[in-house]
Amino acid sequence: MIDERSRKKLILEHSRRMNAADIDGLLELYAHEVTFEDPVGSGRRTGRDALRAHFEELAAAGITEIPGEPVAGQDGVHVLVPVTATMDYLPKGPGFTERGWLAAPDAPENSRITWEYVLMMRAGAGGLIQELQMFWGRSDIGIAD
Repeated sequence: MIDERSRKKLILEHSRRMNAADIDGLLELYAHEVTFEDPVGSGRRTGRDALRAHFEELAAAGITEIPGEPVAGQDGVHVLVPVTATMDYLPKGPGFTERGWLAAPDAPENSRITWEYVLMMRAGAGGLIQELQMFWGRSDIGIAD
């Protein structure tokens, strides 16, 4: 079990490193056999290599996460945080459009995506993140004005 304060710091550190595009540093927060799902319902993936590819796509789109106040579970392992994020529509946005999650913008090269989500992490041995889940739906994502 990891105390609440440490779990809250861990989830905020995730956002700090994501914003810095520090992919190697970000992956240091995760167990080798991490499982993740973004968004929940899109299918689970496993391992740091798959997570690296996911984070590299987000970094390439210039993602910026603004985390809210984290909330720790009383179970000693879970922590959640609401996040407001923005990133360039390209290169990841067309995949969202193909899935029907987002309408295509008129000027994709100049457009940014904005969305609200809840980030959930489960920490394990040594304080490493064992599981990452992002909860958001179609009404939570759009093209920034």
